[in-house]
Amino acid sequence: MTLDQSPNEDEALERAASLLVQALRELQRDSDSSARRELVETRLALQQLAQRVEQHLAQEQQQRSVLASQLTGLASALDRLVSHLGNLSQLMVEVLQRLAEPAPAPAPSATAQPAEPSFPAGGEGVSLTLAGVPGFQALMDMQKALMGLDQVASASVERFQEGDSRMLLLLSAPATANDIASGIHRVTGHTIVVEESRPELQRLRLKIVPSS
Repeated sequence: MTLDQSPNEDEALERAASLLVQALRELQRDSDSSARRELVETRLALQQLAQRVEQHLAQEQQQRSVLASQLTGLASALDRLVSHLGNLSQLMVEVLQRLAEPAPAPAPSATAQPAEPSFPAGGEGVSLTLAGVPGFQALMDMQKALMGLDQVASASVERFQEGDSRMLLLLSAPATANDIASGIHRVTGHTIVVEESRPELQRLRLKIVPSS
């Protein structure tokens, strides 16, 4: 009985071993197929991730380019603004300088005052009163300016008190009040106003207007 059963057992063992090997092979095939599937899925996922990263980098590069262009435009606008402000500052300085300059004495106009009477030459001379003289040195400068006029032969100070002075002018040629006032202004820079002009009485009164 033992001898009869031995071949059957060996056959059964061989069948079992064959089935086990077949099962292992199928399991391996299933495992390989699953691994390949996972590998393909992983590769697809990596490709999608790479595409997203590339898209993100492209968008970021585009944003940087736009930002750089905007910054360049802003810098250019700031340069133009600084240039305009510099020009405006220079213009303001020039305007303030012009406003600070004293107004020049009005020049005599032949068309505006064609009939302005003149003080005649010779005679006892013109009695000239200067009001508002700022000091003795200023009076000396005015006397020098009068002596420099072509129409004046001599100019002598008769009195000087509290800013008022009286001078005697001897004329070598006829001269108007504006001729005398303009001559003093050209040399001294003081603004002169004619307060009284009486050629028939040989009397002239000028006032020195202080500069503001």
